[in-house]
Amino acid sequence: MCIVIYSWYFLMDGSFIWESDGFTQHFQLFHEYVNILQGVLRGEGFPEWDWSIGAGADTITSYGYYVIGDPFVYLGVFFPESLREFSFHLIMFVRMWCVGLSYLIFVRKFKVSHGAALLGALMYTFSFFVIYNTGRHPFFILPLIWYPLLCLGVEKILKRESGLLFSIMVAVSAIVNFYFFYKLTILVFIYGVVRYGMLYRFKDWKQLGYSFGRCSLHYFVGLLLGAVLFLPMVDGFLNSSRNTDGTAINLFLYQVNYYISLVHNLFVPDIYLWTAGGLSIFTLFTVAFLFKTKKNKTFSSLMLLILGVFLLFPFFGSFMNGMAGPYNRFSFAIPLFIAFASGQFLEERNKLQVKDLRIVGYILIGFTFIYGKAAIAENMYLYYASPVISGWAIWFILMYEKVKKKRAKKISIIIVGLVILNLMTNATNFYYPYGNNSISKMVELNTSADRYENLFGGVQNLLPEDDLYRVGVTSQDNHVRNQFIYHDLMGLSSYLSITNGSLSEFAEEMELSSYQIIQPLRNGLDDRRIANHFFNIEYILTEEDNASYLPYGYEVVHRSNDNPAFIVAKTEAAFPFAYVEDRVTTRENFSELNPVEKETFLTQGVVLENNQDVEGREIEKAANEQIKEVEYQIEYTDPGLSAPDKNLIEVADNEARLKINLENADELAGHDIFIYLQGLEYETTDTPFYKPDDTSYDIRFLYEDRKKTLRQSDKYSFSTYFHRENMFVNLGHTDMGTDEMFIQFEDTGRYNINDITIYALPADNKIDQQIAEEKWDNELDIKVFENERIEGNVQREEPGVLVTTIPYEKGWNVTVNGEERDTVQANIGFIGVPLDSGNSEIVFSYQSPYLKSGGVLSLIGIFLLGLIQLIRKKNNSS
Repeated sequence: MCIVIYSWYFLMDGSFIWESDGFTQHFQLFHEYVNILQGVLRGEGFPEWDWSIGAGADTITSYGYYVIGDPFVYLGVFFPESLREFSFHLIMFVRMWCVGLSYLIFVRKFKVSHGAALLGALMYTFSFFVIYNTGRHPFFILPLIWYPLLCLGVEKILKRESGLLFSIMVAVSAIVNFYFFYKLTILVFIYGVVRYGMLYRFKDWKQLGYSFGRCSLHYFVGLLLGAVLFLPMVDGFLNSSRNTDGTAINLFLYQVNYYISLVHNLFVPDIYLWTAGGLSIFTLFTVAFLFKTKKNKTFSSLMLLILGVFLLFPFFGSFMNGMAGPYNRFSFAIPLFIAFASGQFLEERNKLQVKDLRIVGYILIGFTFIYGKAAIAENMYLYYASPVISGWAIWFILMYEKVKKKRAKKISIIIVGLVILNLMTNATNFYYPYGNNSISKMVELNTSADRYENLFGGVQNLLPEDDLYRVGVTSQDNHVRNQFIYHDLMGLSSYLSITNGSLSEFAEEMELSSYQIIQPLRNGLDDRRIANHFFNIEYILTEEDNASYLPYGYEVVHRSNDNPAFIVAKTEAAFPFAYVEDRVTTRENFSELNPVEKETFLTQGVVLENNQDVEGREIEKAANEQIKEVEYQIEYTDPGLSAPDKNLIEVADNEARLKINLENADELAGHDIFIYLQGLEYETTDTPFYKPDDTSYDIRFLYEDRKKTLRQSDKYSFSTYFHRENMFVNLGHTDMGTDEMFIQFEDTGRYNINDITIYALPADNKIDQQIAEEKWDNELDIKVFENERIEGNVQREEPGVLVTTIPYEKGWNVTVNGEERDTVQANIGFIGVPLDSGNSEIVFSYQSPYLKSGGVLSLIGIFLLGLIQLIRKKNNSS
């Protein structure tokens, strides 16, 4: 089946590396983690902290969500780097094979026939959740391997057998990915309740207590076994930038189009809110069989009923997603019970009568009409015809068998063959151009490593090797996400599911326009000059076409001869990595400043949390009276927009523009220009009643030759959604003082904007360099700079606070002159160290939080598991 589905796929140069997350997360982290593992085998050690991940990050937290716990990733160690992409694809097929293997191990417990097991294994292995995620999220396939084995572990405990398998699978699930472990825990609990009810009918409370107690004990032991990685990962998640404040949508009912999609997607390969459709049309006959045999109360029918109800109400989707948005990723479990029930039906299909098949036929007529109409509307005939043809073929075979009143083995073989054909066409309908054409969204085969290597056209090789600095990009470099990891450069851009929460707070407080929940520092910090200086961004790499977006003071020092050409820009005004400040303000005072004042304050002192009592000269406000609020006039000349009220703008045409005329524009020469929109609310005006309101919109800002676009994501984009009440945008440096700018509304609708403010901040390279020199005069003289250790000294006549751009993370320990020193949260997102006057020898050292304590708990778990097995063996022998 894999050969039939994927041979042409690879001949077309398709890969399993999605242009989005696959290229920037999954394959990239797989590539780098295998490099780390091979380094460990060479004796180079495992780095617990990595400076190339964003502004620096915990390696276990960053990689753990994707690869560290995945046992299949470790097969990559056996392949050289030249075969890294080959191994990535090979491992994907190994995972798929293990999905089927796991199913077969599970159903052996129920003594099903070979034919039933084969049919179920195929339906489970090639379910659409697997087909979809081979090219989207590889590790999303793993719970399909663990869930049958977890259920088998519960089954063995309920039947008074060993709990060893359950403990081991709990440990494996916890180590591999805590996100799916949460779902698996709920799903296996539901399975346990259903199976206990079928076995014991909830009549014997002693038996219930015994079974529940054993399951809980072995679950707890499994948690202990997995604690070595589970604890660091959970700690990282709880302190991450992920929004855990619930969801912005109604959790009682979905919009009508969701329920329409449930029907539409049943037998064609599609997905909506992670409710995976693309089931084999054979499922229709299986459901009829389950209704016919409902008196038997098969556990598969009860599980499907419960999970089916979960799909109908967003509350359950949110609950299964950790009370975040209702992404129904638990739908991976549904094919397990469909597969099991389908195997039962294959062996017991004689229980369906002719009248039952006629009802199925009427339903098939309905789907024939629905899919026929969709095929004409979307011009995708094979996509919609193949499941219908398979369904009618199965129907005629079953009806023929009923009419002949003769059950033949060859009929079973034909049915299995038709299901195989149906599953294969579902997969190819998803991948190939005549269907969903998902292959077009994949990176071309065997090109990913070259794309990483050529990200900056080779100009990164011109950077000095011995200096300590960070490398930046511009706001136009949205494609730069995790690639600094590949180049082992200290940058800021990162795109990971688990990102430091304190950095996110800093980005939100500074109102960085580029901020996203899992990408707090990205796109060159919106090209803000002082923010780049603060982060020790000495060099910026970008395409030459983006030169106008370079912050003021960054001069091009290298240019490649490629097409497109790449440049290296350098500034002499970057701050040191760590330096001492003796002027402080509180977070409360800092929050009262506007974004321009906040940025300028970074040149003057340090922000401390309100409850931190640190010696220093307290200043209440940014001392930059040169910040100007620019007077302006608005022109509503575009016929595509109107302003019926003072703060309301109605946009009737996409890309309608609002013109802003700046007064006394000649006085703006030599300034950085910012625009600040406050009190933003948006309402779409053209959404059909059966669809949810689309709350996403883009606003583009144009000034001189620069264009910047900010997006408000849709509230149904649960991984990225947060409400942008304000938009603060740096429009760059003006040398001549251009007198007009534009706000372009990319989407129609009603926009309420309470206030528009335009700021001008003077920029002088000499002043910037003078500010930087003051920081360098008070720098930490760094002697050792390694992944997990920094050593340096500083001489001070007065007490102060050592300011760093090390993300605030409790795994960092600091000693000053050999004595441990508590750190403080400096500038919202970073580590600060209070210092006395005199000479201070400072050592920073890092260890992943809870790694040691998790290791101790895992050892306790091994001891307890051995003790339980010993006691059980002794009891059995006696």
